[in-house]
Amino acid sequence: MDQNTPEQWYKGLPIVTRYGVTIIFVTTVLVQLEVINPVLLILNWQLIMQKMQLWRIFTSVFFFGPFSFNLIFQLYFFTSFGTKLERNEIFDSFPGEYLLFMIMQIVLLSLLSLLLAYPTGLPMLGPSLVFAIIYYWSRREPYATLSFFSFNIKGYQFPFALMFFQMLMGGSIWGDLLGLGAGHIYYFLKEVVPQEYGYKWVQAPVWMQKFAINQLGAARPAGGPVAEQPRFHGAGQRLGAD
Repeated sequence: MDQNTPEQWYKGLPIVTRYGVTIIFVTTVLVQLEVINPVLLILNWQLIMQKMQLWRIFTSVFFFGPFSFNLIFQLYFFTSFGTKLERNEIFDSFPGEYLLFMIMQIVLLSLLSLLLAYPTGLPMLGPSLVFAIIYYWSRREPYATLSFFSFNIKGYQFPFALMFFQMLMGGSIWGDLLGLGAGHIYYFLKEVVPQEYGYKWVQAPVWMQKFAINQLGAARPAGGPVAEQPRFHGAGQRLGAD
């Protein structure tokens, strides 16, 4: 069977990234068809606290607006860097840890957004989640080489190159800074605190590890593990190239 079909590409995604891109796509379709009112999805801490609409914390990161070039752009980065990060050695053997990473990023982003838009928070945090994934990947693979608009840059430079490009295009970088902040808090708690202070504060509970492992095993196609995606080690990858 051809390994380059959309079906094989989709099945080859690691489980948390696959669920994430599925939720984003389905949510966009339902909003586009006017089945769901997008007002019900955006973050609003006043409604969360006063009316216990807790789902808004999570739905705010899975709705990027209607179908557009920006949505395609964000989905590309979500699947590409989400796959790389989920298959990084820190998460590869412990899928529950990546699930915990995603949950922590969602909660951190919703809380940090209050600093920029009190008292409701920023309404849509999907791009910030994508940037948090990119940022933490850049800390895990800082010397991986990428080609960005014909410039060769290292992994640790990539988040800042994206922000610079955003400014050149006249866009706001506050959402990117929000993602950088949430990603760095996780990096500090996950890697710096255990090494420098001897405390291990960020670790997925046993039930989360079992849940992720069971889901991962069920999601693998019969006859072997999920096909590996190429990493950024070695030769660089040209972003946006065919």
